[in-house]
Formats: sequence, structure tokens, C-alpha cells
Amino acid sequence: MKKLRKYHKWPSLIIGFFLLHFAVSGIIMNHRDWFSHVNVSRKLMPESYRYSNWNLASVKGNVPLSENRQLIYGNIGIWITDSTFSRFEDFNKGLRRGIDYRKTFTVFQSDAGNLYAGTLWGLYHFSPAAGEWEYIELPEKAPRVVKLMQQDDRILVLTRSHLFSIPDRSEGIFGVSAIHLPPAINDDGKTGLFRTLWVTHSGELFGLPGKILVDLVGLSLIFIVLSGYYYTFLPSLAKRSGESLKRKLRRLNRFSINWHNNLGIYGLVFLLLTTITGMFLRPPLLIPIAYTRVSPIPGSMLSHSNPWNDKLRDMVSDPVSGELILSTSEGFYHFTPGKDSIARAFRVQPDVSLMGITVFEPRPDHSYIIGSLSGIYIWYPAQEIVLDYVTGLPAQPRRGGSPFGSLAVAGMIFNNGNPAAMMEYDAGWIPLKNTNLKPEMPEVLRKEPISLWSVALEVHTGRIFSVFLGDFYILYVPLIGLTNLLIIITGVIMWLKIRNRKAKKEIKGGQIDENHQIKRGA
Repeated sequence: MKKLRKYHKWPSLIIGFFLLHFAVSGIIMNHRDWFSHVNVSRKLMPESYRYSNWNLASVKGNVPLSENRQLIYGNIGIWITDSTFSRFEDFNKGLRRGIDYRKTFTVFQSDAGNLYAGTLWGLYHFSPAAGEWEYIELPEKAPRVVKLMQQDDRILVLTRSHLFSIPDRSEGIFGVSAIHLPPAINDDGKTGLFRTLWVTHSGELFGLPGKILVDLVGLSLIFIVLSGYYYTFLPSLAKRSGESLKRKLRRLNRFSINWHNNLGIYGLVFLLLTTITGMFLRPPLLIPIAYTRVSPIPGSMLSHSNPWNDKLRDMVSDPVSGELILSTSEGFYHFTPGKDSIARAFRVQPDVSLMGITVFEPRPDHSYIIGSLSGIYIWYPAQEIVLDYVTGLPAQPRRGGSPFGSLAVAGMIFNNGNPAAMMEYDAGWIPLKNTNLKPEMPEVLRKEPISLWSVALEVHTGRIFSVFLGDFYILYVPLIGLTNLLIIITGVIMWLKIRNRKAKKEIKGGQIDENHQIKRGA
């Protein structure tokens, strides 16, 4: 018991502080819509979280409006500027309050001059009469609009799960039509193990009831940690207290340690499940399961009738064949809308980070620029060639490892249809060939806040501790997870031993009492 107490107590005291961070940040992450209006000043964050030179995916792309006017968009929302990026004006009027609501994936100007924006929270149309963005309702719960594109007199709207079409107009009611996406030719009906573990860890696997259950696990963990600290440091508190306060502290201690044990034992399965699934969502344990596929759990949100549910990331249209090329979480596919009954996968594809594609732009020679946090490439689908964009040499396939490559591309700036700059996640604005354009990031944009949800994500994944740990932060989640498993297992063994001792004492006490009654009867 002494050894068990030692292995239960000291690791608990050391990592309890971090477990509290996991629990609180996890609850915030589980309810993004509750907290998306809350901003956090970047001055309160470590230096590496502050904007400088257009870094941290502050800008994903730009859209020219006229000869000397253009829009830029990304994590900072939507801003209007001139051709030299010297003057900036807020263009977010109409979007909901909170920097998270301004997270913009795509902005598109139609042939008729109408403006549309796809954000983390849905589709918007700019109303010239009102002078602000107006929300367009889509027949999908919480749509994330990732790409907008023109097809004749309609606008194609790609979300993470569906493809819709709306009429291209400046005002009025937008009638939304769904476009059927044929299933992939290699669709096996399975889902990624990573996604399965992700939605299990968050509770999303079973919708809102599942999330609330995981929230309760988080609240239980908070109580377990705090009650453990209280039990450990109670003797020191009691020494400095009067008799009356001592009695109250002891009663509170009996209550807290009783519930400490009850929550730990009766919530054992959920504590273990949350800990183990969380460990596999971050490298290095993520690497071996990243590309593993499993059957969806029956009755869960993974068992979906839509084969593309939460898999769509970007699209372009081939100008020659008229095919749509889809970028998905499972690779690139192509099909002709209204004609093909299946979507075919490309045999040779560029690598894309698990965190998703960030650049998908056609070139005049029927090739495509493909960028993600894994790198940037030129892709010739017809010739089955993938070249490294920087070196021009054949790309070397990278399988597994960190989702971040040596060049983590978060976006790209175009000038007159030609690439002018790469937006590297850490380095920011990197000018490309034939241009010297490298504008300073203005103070008004550098002051843009970070969302509370994003702060919670950085804390929950341990990335925020890279300020102190450097690259070793990657071991933070698995090490905390393993230590927590040790704490849980030793706690259960101690509880079983104590319960067995009590049971033996009760049996022995009963036998003594029975013998005493027999003697008295004699």
C-alpha cells in the first residue's frame, strides 16, 4: 500500500495542474458555438502567438475587385485594401461578433460582380444596398463553407459535407439546390480510425448527449484533482486552524475524499476511454493510426448515409473536360456532375497534410498548385506528375510523420492571376519569383485577437507549452496520458485493497459477535 500510495500521490501532485487545463479546455472545445464570441488579446499570449509578417494563417488568399482594390481574407476575417497592400479597411460588417465567426475560407466575386464569402460558420453574400454581409441559409446544420465557384449563372457552394448551388444575384431570396455527389469508386464504407477516436474523445460520436457526458467526465476530473490536493494539504491547513474550523475541514475532507473515490471508481471506464483516445490524437501515437480505416460504429454519427460526410475540403473545375476535381480528407477525386455515377480517384496525387488543403489553384497549362501545411506542389493530373513547387524537381512522397512539412503553406497571394507570395504558417509572407511585393503587416491587423476556442485548442494539445519545451512539446500529451493511466490504475488497486480489508474486518467482527452470543447463551 505504501508503494501504491507513492505512485498514486506524487504523479497526481505533479500533473494535476495540467489535468485541470485538459478538463477546462476540453469543455470549451466541446461547445465552440457557446464560446466563439469570446476573444482573447494576443498580448496575453506567448510571443509566438502574435501576428508578424502575415503569419499564423492570418491571410489565406486575396480577391481582386478592380485595378486598385482587392479583398484579403483568412483568420483575420475580410479586409479591403489597394493593389500594394498599403491601406486597409475593415470589411466584416454583417458577420457575427467574435474573431472565430470571421474565420474565412473562401471569398468569390462572380462574373456579375456579386461578392460571396464562405466562413467557418456558413455562407454570406455582400449586399450593396445594406453595405454589409448577409447570411444565406443552407439546408445543413452548422455548414462550414470551404469553396465557392461559378457555373454558368449559378454559384457552387462546397461545404465539408455537401455541394449546393445558388443563383448569382445581387439581392433577393437565394433558392438553394443540392447537387448530388457520386460515391467514390474506392469507397469501402469505412471511416478513418483517427476520426473515430476524435469524435469518441469529444463525445460527438453520439451527438449532444455524448458531448454532455464527456463534459461530465471533465467536471469529475476537476473535482478529483482538487479533492486530491485538498486531502494532501489538509494537515497543513488544520495545524493553523482553531478547533471549530478543524472539525469543518475534516467533515469537508470526508465528503470530498468519499466523492473522489466514487467518481474515480464509477467513472473508471469513461476516464480510461477519454485518456486513451486523447493520447492517440497527437503525435507520436497518431502516426501509426493516421491512415488506418475501420468500420463506423452503428448508430453513431459516423454511420452516415452521406459517403462524403465531413470529408470535402476544396474543389476546382477542369476547363477542358468540365469535370469537378474534389480535394477530400481521403485524397483527390474527379467526376462530371449529372453524368458520372461514381467519382474516380487519381492514381498519382500530391501529398496533403492531415490538417487539410490550403491552396488549390488552376494554372493555364492545366496543372494545379497544391498547398498545405505539408508543403507546396505543382500537379499535372493528366501526366501523373507531381513536382516540388520550390525546387521544380519530382516530389518525394511523404507518408506519416508530422502534419507540418519543412514548408507549411497556409495560403497564397495572386497578382494578375500569377502567384505573388506564399503565406508560410510561421514565417508569413514569402515573395515569389518576378515580384518584390512584401508589405508590412499594419498594426490594426496585428492587433486582431485570437478566439477563446483557439486558446483552448492550444492548451489542450500542449502546443502552448512549446514556448518552454521546444520540439519536445510533442511528447506532452502522450506522457501526461501515460502518467494519468498510472494514477488511475494505482487508485483502483488501492480502492480494491481497502474494500477487501473492510470486508474482512466486517466478517471477522461478525464472527466475534456470533461467538460472544453463543457464550452468553451457554
